[in-house]
Amino acid sequence: MFDYKGIHLYVKQWLQMLLGFILIKFMSEEEKDAEILALRSQVSLFNLQVIDKKIPKPTVTPEYRQLWVLLSKFYSKWKEDLVIVKPETVISWHKTAFKFHWMLKSKKRGRPKISRKTIELIKRIHKENPLLSPEKIHERLVDHNITDTPSPNTIAKYIPEVRKPPSEKQKQSWKTFLKNHRKEIWAMDFFTVPTLYFKVLYVFIIISHDRRKIEHFAVTTNPSSAWVAQQIREATPFGETPKYLNS
Repeated sequence: MFDYKGIHLYVKQWLQMLLGFILIKFMSEEEKDAEILALRSQVSLFNLQVIDKKIPKPTVTPEYRQLWVLLSKFYSKWKEDLVIVKPETVISWHKTAFKFHWMLKSKKRGRPKISRKTIELIKRIHKENPLLSPEKIHERLVDHNITDTPSPNTIAKYIPEVRKPPSEKQKQSWKTFLKNHRKEIWAMDFFTVPTLYFKVLYVFIIISHDRRKIEHFAVTTNPSSAWVAQQIREATPFGETPKYLNS
């Protein structure tokens, strides 16, 4: 059931804050200073009572969270004026709002799920013909006119004995390679940074394995293969390229 009462209170609190902001614009400097002094004295008394546990710490509202997220972006001394919560809490509110925004905006993607009937058919074909590879089982499924025929790699997931874990020799060879060539290996990757308006900044970084030195970094809102290629060229001027570049 829709919470009309909650929405009404939400809109009412935002209108009150907006009205207060508009009224400030028409106040003189003396009136503003007097109001700031009056409000600070009340906040100071309130803070002392909370610290002494004479009154319980108030529960913040969504409007309060949103207001302080906005203030944290436009007001340089916002951390000094915080009383009820810590600055880290305000930062976490912004991250939570960012995640919620993208959760609503994002759509479920990826390959469609395989039907239970197809999975049972894969297991039955494998049971009847244990020597068949996933590629051959894929061909059998196509012959059976299965509409959601999975790829051989997906078929292999439902045949555990086909997927062999790497041997100790294989693991050791990879570790040995990293140990012997770490001075010649660079790694590159992206990480994201959310903005106030729920946009995403993509930070591209190249780091050397030897001393964890950052060789190059750049920021963009629209990463592309051409942009990445340009960043690699800028990170390796005059032919100073690593022997191995890992992504």
